[in-house]
Parts: sequence; C-alpha cells; structure tokens
Amino acid sequence: MPPAPPDSSVGRASGPVGVARRIRTPRRPGRLGVSSSEALEVSEKAPRRISETETSSALEALLVDLGSQVHRGVSQEAAEPLRFCPTGLETLDQRLGGGFPIGRLSEICGAPSSGRTSLAIALLAETLDRGVWSAWIDLADAFDPISADLADRDLERLLWVRARSEDEVLRSCERILQTEGFELIILDLATLPTHQPEKRPHPRLRTRAQPRRSERTIRDTSWLRLARLAASTRTALVTISNDSVTGSRGELILEMKPRRARFVGPPKLLEALETTAVLKRHRSRPIGQEIPLRVEVEEIRPDPVRREAR
Repeated sequence: MPPAPPDSSVGRASGPVGVARRIRTPRRPGRLGVSSSEALEVSEKAPRRISETETSSALEALLVDLGSQVHRGVSQEAAEPLRFCPTGLETLDQRLGGGFPIGRLSEICGAPSSGRTSLAIALLAETLDRGVWSAWIDLADAFDPISADLADRDLERLLWVRARSEDEVLRSCERILQTEGFELIILDLATLPTHQPEKRPHPRLRTRAQPRRSERTIRDTSWLRLARLAASTRTALVTISNDSVTGSRGELILEMKPRRARFVGPPKLLEALETTAVLKRHRSRPIGQEIPLRVEVEEIRPDPVRREAR
C-alpha cells in the first residue's frame, strides 16, 4: 500500500494488531474534556459485559445448589388468613375486626386508671378460656392473678415473668417468642408516676438532663425485631404503656381515655369502669374512631378454707 499523502487524515495505527486504523482528527474536548482517542483506549480496557444467557445459566445453577432453602416470596397475609385474639368485649372486637391480630405487634396506652390494664386482663382471660398458652411480662411488678379475677382460669397455661429492667424485658420476650407455642404475650411497661422532690444542680456544675422513670428507652430496632419474631411464630404481642412507644412498628394502637367509675355500696366498691378506646393506628380500619367501653369488675370470691375457719 503506498504511503498516504502528507495532508491526508488516514494513516497506519501504531497500536495493537486488532486496531488496524484510526482516524486522526483534531482533539475536541467533550463534556469531560476527553478526546476520541482516549475514549477508545478506555473502551478497550473496560470489562466485558455479561450476557443475559450467562446470567440465566448462573442463576439456574445457584437455585439448584440451594435446593430446599429457597422459598417463594409470599407475604403472610396471602399465605393464610389473619387470625385474632378476641377480648370478650363485643363492641371492641367488632370495631377491631375480631380482636387483637395474631402475629402482629399491638399496643394499649393511656394514663393510670384509664382501663388499659383491665382491657389487657380481659384479653388474657379470654385467651386462657380457649385453652392456649399465654405470657405476662411484668416490669412494674404490679400483676396479681388473684386480684385480677383469674383464679378460676387455667393458670397452668400462664407464664408470669417478673422482669427488673428493660433489658430483662427484651431478653425474656425474645426467648418466649423463640420458644413458640404462645398465642398471646402481654408486655407490661406501664409504671405509676413517681413524685420526688426536684434536685437543683449546683450553678457552677453542668449536668445532663436525666430521663424520667416513666420514659422508655427501647429502640426502634428492638421493636422491629420483636415484631418480626411475633410474625414468624404467629404470636399476638401486646404492650401496655403510659404513652405510645412502638411507633410505626405497631399494627394496632389503642389509646384509653377514662370517663368515670361506678361504685356500689355501702361500703363503696368499684363496680365498673367506663372508658373510651381511641383507635390511633390500624392497618385496615379507619383511625380516630372512639369506642366506648364498660369494663365490669367482678367481686373476688372468698377463700372457702378461710371462711370455714372463721
């Protein structure tokens, strides 16, 4: 081939054999200031793209290796219908679609004497009557099965955990959930407000603000872990608290607001507690609706042995 004229823009390439020719053009900086020759060198060094055929064959080989460990991504709602733990309060169960959902994290919050514990005890009594296992994790150490009118229930199916700290509450709850077989777990985090004299710090000393005893420090990641465990073990996990603590992890949040208490006597004894349950959060029900409730307080039956001794 005769040599090209001096003014021609075509010439022999000095690169590898695979690139026989290249066009000599004046450098025109692009958007990033890279010439065409530099772009050609970069494209030669770039890794080869994997074709769709190779990706498909690699995926099939991976699925064969995993075998039975592969499960289809089907949600729990589509796999089986949602079940509920009823409370025995017909009005509330109808508004909630059947009661507290099984396999979900729920919450009952409210001020002291608002009926939050009475509602949880009604839920527990109804669950024990169905002959299934339940657990009550008590942080405030205020649970009493006898005074809660549970003496005539099958208490052999009730696990009572008296936790001393929030860490013990979380560990106990996780351990019970991992054990499986419990249809209902009540996590009592409610505490009575403490009235202590305020201590004024020294003006020259800077102190950090200490959290109040009623404020909880359970993190959102812990609630997420408990919610996932409850879903995998098909357990209704219900918390009792002064204020809402589960946040977006709660499937159902009820806020209790007291109205009045009814007494009979003399002597004056508490007969019923009238309260209102406000639906603050629910996946399938309209929120904000108020549900009036009347929780009956049955009289504790005296011990027949003590009565005969008198």
